Amino acid sequence: MSNFLKICKLGRSVLLTNCRLAKQMERTLAVSAMQLQHLKDEAVKQETPKDDELKTESLSPPQGLTALQRDLLELITAEIIEERRMQVPLKPPYKIDDFVGHFSGSKVELVKQSPDERINVFFNVSKSVPNRNVDNEASGGDGDVDNDGGVDCSTTVRSVPKFEVLIKRNNLMLSVFCVFKSTALEDIEPEQLQNDLFEIQDLSLYTNGWNDSCFTVDASLIDDDLQAMLVEMLEEKGITQEFARKLSDLATAREHALYIEFLENLSKFTVGLPLPIKEANN
Repeated sequence: MSNFLKICKLGRSVLLTNCRLAKQMERTLAVSAMQLQHLKDEAVKQETPKDDELKTESLSPPQGLTALQRDLLELITAEIIEERRMQVPLKPPYKIDDFVGHFSGSKVELVKQSPDERINVFFNVSKSVPNRNVDNEASGGDGDVDNDGGVDCSTTVRSVPKFEVLIKRNNLMLSVFCVFKSTALEDIEPEQLQNDLFEIQDLSLYTNGWNDSCFTVDASLIDDDLQAMLVEMLEEKGITQEFARKLSDLATAREHALYIEFLENLSKFTVGLPLPIKEANN
């Protein structure tokens, strides 16, 4: 055999060996690579993995981990995949009616500007989802059961944050803190929404900025007629019951996105990756 043919045969053998090695390395590092990418930012672009692919990824943890770390990583990875399947992506601009939204981590601000005044709505989605176990025990039920015999959480996982409406005229500001009623958005169709999804919790009126010396009044101590008039005033400003429902929708989507990001950061912490946890912004 000529030297040229020997070289070609040897090169082909090396090439096939490298291909097999590359495939083996790809399978071994599948989960590690997935942990390093920003899953939330690319959720809309990526196709949903097939079941066979998901099983391959979850069964191929990075090397050098303890058994507990591998089990924890596989569990977190499966949770991320499942949560991303149910995720409703948020696309800018983030708006509710005439209010424009801005995100800063778990904090959300909605702004509406007019020549005479500025209205800000502030809320935080951290710990804004009611405890389903507590709610279920209080109702004496076992939750909604789906067709597979499991508990259907699709209608119970909803963010209902306390929110502040800040109305500013010149240097004078009226702060109205509102809370959702406990049964306001439970398992009902949009056309069956209650007329009073939220209620005023407390109020304060101050100039420039709030501090501990500013007087705050509990709304339960205010005359019922005055409370009703204040709710009507909020409705004139655009803070209607429909606005409250949309606010809950936005908060739910934002809370879910941050939960997925939390799981991703937890997986990085589990494998000991020295990557900083970035704050979730727009």
